[in-house]
Amino acid sequence: MKKFILITFIILSIGIVLVAQYKQHTVVKGDCLWDIAGHYYGNPFLWPVIYEANKDSIADPHWIYPGEVFVIPNVPAEQATTFPLKEGLVTEIKDTKSKIQEELRTTTSPELTEASISSPEAILFSVVQAEQYAFTRKAALSAGFITRNRGLGIGKINKILETIPGFEESPTTLGDKVQVNKGTSDGIHEDDRYVIFNWGKVVGRYGKIVRIKGVLKIIEAGEKASIARVIESYEKIEPGDEFAKHTLTETVVGKAQPTVYDIKGKIIAFKNDEDIIKPFSIVYIEPGSKGTVKLGDVFLIYKEQMGKERDLLIPLGQIQIVNTQEETASGYITTIMEKTEISLGNKIRLVGRIGG
Repeated sequence: MKKFILITFIILSIGIVLVAQYKQHTVVKGDCLWDIAGHYYGNPFLWPVIYEANKDSIADPHWIYPGEVFVIPNVPAEQATTFPLKEGLVTEIKDTKSKIQEELRTTTSPELTEASISSPEAILFSVVQAEQYAFTRKAALSAGFITRNRGLGIGKINKILETIPGFEESPTTLGDKVQVNKGTSDGIHEDDRYVIFNWGKVVGRYGKIVRIKGVLKIIEAGEKASIARVIESYEKIEPGDEFAKHTLTETVVGKAQPTVYDIKGKIIAFKNDEDIIKPFSIVYIEPGSKGTVKLGDVFLIYKEQMGKERDLLIPLGQIQIVNTQEETASGYITTIMEKTEISLGNKIRLVGRIGG
């Protein structure tokens, strides 16, 4: 009798576990994979989870048909995706010098309004901007990129000449005057703008990370050396940092929509050495534009798990792309699933795109 009760308990326990791990969905007219994912997971970009669990009966993820019954695996919940503006991404500006204030007003990008300049804090950088933009130009610049071009730099910063009073120990140097080691004899002119950068770590065969630290504007061009003002700052700028041509970074208008283009790759590097990867850590992936990756693309980070009846795709998080090179792309981790760990080599696949 005890043996019978034990066996019955085990069978019921297995049944409970199976119910806990899976739901079922019967397709109705008008359903698509991303709508189903949006319904069950609150995130349409998790459609590959459902596709992978049912790919033996889905010939093409574009097409599903009424009456089909799909398994819906449970997935971990997402962490909050609010951008952490207070974690080093807010620059404080004090009205200590009217000249600097006026120069900032006339030289920084349009999103830096008069109201934000005169306030104690000015938000200079955010992945989330006005609704029509997928990300800001500053977000793309701050992410940096990977390149094999070691001749990127034009010159270097010789020294910091002037710092805004009260901000000498600040982690940023917005508004500082700096001397650079190039002048008119090198093709430098007043009002020219350059990105300030230093070299990060080597990433295998792909090259080295370019850490963009800010933007400077030439205000006095000498023959052999010039004076510049730091008009954008993402990291502390120091003597010895290099500067390079500043081509206006592209951004894209619109919101990413689910897509089923078959573009896959992997994480190849993180910008910073962090014990825990979190939103919005900067990450580098392959492929890049040569592999048809586009600005604003949303990639799902995942791992595969073998099951007795079916293989499962376990979602780990999401990435949005803000910079593309030929072989690589840069992006921000916008979502991390609970109780998961994101690491080098994790697989990725395209799940969302702006403009189809």
